[in-house]
Amino acid sequence: MKCAHNILLLQSIGYSYGIKDGFEIKNLTLSIPEKTISAIIGKNGSGKTTLLLLMLGYLKPAYGQIGLCTNGKYIPIGSANGRIAYLPQNEEIPKEYSVNNFLLMGRTPFIGSFSQPTKRDYSIIEYVKEKLEIEHLGIKKLGQISGGELQRVRIGRALAQEAQIILFDEPITHLDIDTKYKIISIFKELMQLGKTIIFATHDPLEAFQIADNSILITREQKILYGKTDNILNKENLSLCLDTPLEFRVVNGQKVLIIKNEK
Repeated sequence: MKCAHNILLLQSIGYSYGIKDGFEIKNLTLSIPEKTISAIIGKNGSGKTTLLLLMLGYLKPAYGQIGLCTNGKYIPIGSANGRIAYLPQNEEIPKEYSVNNFLLMGRTPFIGSFSQPTKRDYSIIEYVKEKLEIEHLGIKKLGQISGGELQRVRIGRALAQEAQIILFDEPITHLDIDTKYKIISIFKELMQLGKTIIFATHDPLEAFQIADNSILITREQKILYGKTDNILNKENLSLCLDTPLEFRVVNGQKVLIIKNEK
């Protein structure tokens, strides 16, 4: 297959967990361009994580193809070889690890089983710490840092992998406002550095703030995709969320409010 642009491509894919579960993706086709930020929006349990794991190649579609178009060549997702990094919503954190050692885990695909990290590996770790402003955390243990700091360190591990595409599962859920905006700024910087960011969220406002494109999963598991301003309208969100919503502009910014039906 020839590729004219660098994209993540899902072609007519299908996936389900089985008849009893009731969840199913049918004939889904998506083309996600490079150097963009895309949001996957849906209620809890709607399939956001499933879609991320399909993009990662961890889950295999029942039919269809998933792959990367890079430098004019098509690469099946199973042969992506570290080009995609994934940050789960929850993971077991080795609290006794230092930040430096945790960041080095991102270099695991490039370090042999019986080899030691090279000067280049350490150089990448220093670069990542500088970019994320976590140089002061290097020798601290993961159990000694705040939740916001830990999230930046986790992002740093993904950056250390030097992946083209980074998948995030609800990366700013439960963070305080200040930390949320720091993470949002980091996402924008990553895009400017040439990365493609795809993140899952149940909050449409997060998509409005930073996403070029949005993937909206409705209650009936229909998947809508396009420019964020076009996809996240009142009609489409009503198909996704149980709460009636409407948009207003406050100080030049679009905000989403709960509609008073009285």
